[in-house]
Amino acid sequence: MDVAAEDIRAQVGRLIRSKTFETSDVHRRLLQYLSEKSISGEADRLKEYTIGLEAFGKPPTYDPKHDSIVRLQAGRLRQKLEAYYQTEAAGDAVRVSMPKGAFKLNFEPVVAQEHAQGPPWNPRRTIVLLSTALAVALIWAVASTFGILRLHREAEVVAERWTPELESLWGPFLQSPRPLMVCLGTPMFVRFPDFGLFRDPKVNDWQEIEQSERFVAARKALGGKGIFASYAYTGAGEASAAFLLSGLLSTRKRDVLLTRSNILSWEQVVDDDVVFVGPPKFNLQLQAAALAQDIVIEAAGIRNQKPQPGEPVFLQDRLVPEKPSEGETHALISRTPGLSGVGELLVIAGNGSSDTLAAAEWLTEPLRARELVRRLRTPSGEIPRYFQVVVKVAFKQGIPVQSSYVFHHVLNGPSQRTGGKR
Repeated sequence: MDVAAEDIRAQVGRLIRSKTFETSDVHRRLLQYLSEKSISGEADRLKEYTIGLEAFGKPPTYDPKHDSIVRLQAGRLRQKLEAYYQTEAAGDAVRVSMPKGAFKLNFEPVVAQEHAQGPPWNPRRTIVLLSTALAVALIWAVASTFGILRLHREAEVVAERWTPELESLWGPFLQSPRPLMVCLGTPMFVRFPDFGLFRDPKVNDWQEIEQSERFVAARKALGGKGIFASYAYTGAGEASAAFLLSGLLSTRKRDVLLTRSNILSWEQVVDDDVVFVGPPKFNLQLQAAALAQDIVIEAAGIRNQKPQPGEPVFLQDRLVPEKPSEGETHALISRTPGLSGVGELLVIAGNGSSDTLAAAEWLTEPLRARELVRRLRTPSGEIPRYFQVVVKVAFKQGIPVQSSYVFHHVLNGPSQRTGGKR
């Protein structure tokens, strides 16, 4: 190693105190852990399981095959290191990097390049160089002109898409210094070796699978040897919703990350702002968290737990008989505080995949966003920070073809809530 240990520790301290790392305790701890292991020479032998136990406090039952928090956070640490040296590094004596496929950090001294003395002046060579430079400059000027015009056109497209209404809906996430995590709800399937996948729509947790009559019947018919849970798939609506959200937010937010609900850790829920995409039954964190909600999703529709005058108590989802891909259902958009009152949570959900996509359209399409903000706007002209909105969705062949606002409630905070309007 070409860098002294004390210089490495000084640089790590500088990284930890930087703006790039100030919002994420998990990455500061991981950086310190890996740097000490790298200094001591133990990093070459580090295993994912060991890091999970020592750096993340996982229990001995931790299984990296089913919980990829170490790989995910290591990748994010690598991105943060690169971001720091691209934006903040000024006069740093040491460069810290993390090669892909390894947990060992590299430490390289940053040496200012000395200007080498050139060859003796040659007039003829100078003329050739000047001519070449002028030609290159002309080409560069032409290319730059086209490039600038293209950037202006792209900027106009982005500016046109980011309407004031979209700015109002996404402002808390855009202004937050915390990373933004888009979490895809993943339904649980059971894989039967040599047969394929089985799913009971009423069950999404391995602890409950034994109570499923459908599963018991399937295991009796197919055999239960070697079966295991699989969370490798999501609905087309959820995937399309995540695409819409990422396409919009990535133009304004640098740290937009995507993960699946089965590998999302509680530490990430606490450290990041999170957008949950899909039904609560697919996002188990939503079932376990005590979120402030007036309106909830049930198996057959939307339940209004605190109905205001003129509001329905229950909105029934209705499917066309013998055509489960057609019907009229409901979606719920909920923006609430983070679990500890810090940060932002947004839940875009319904009982069906088409409901989730319809809800995402209300948050990404300028015309929908304009109507939503108009409905949410208070007499003072502002929109509430926390709210829940119910949307009616008509769909055919699993695609939402029409959606309309039904009512909304304003949520004042984690514990205080008030009703909204129809």
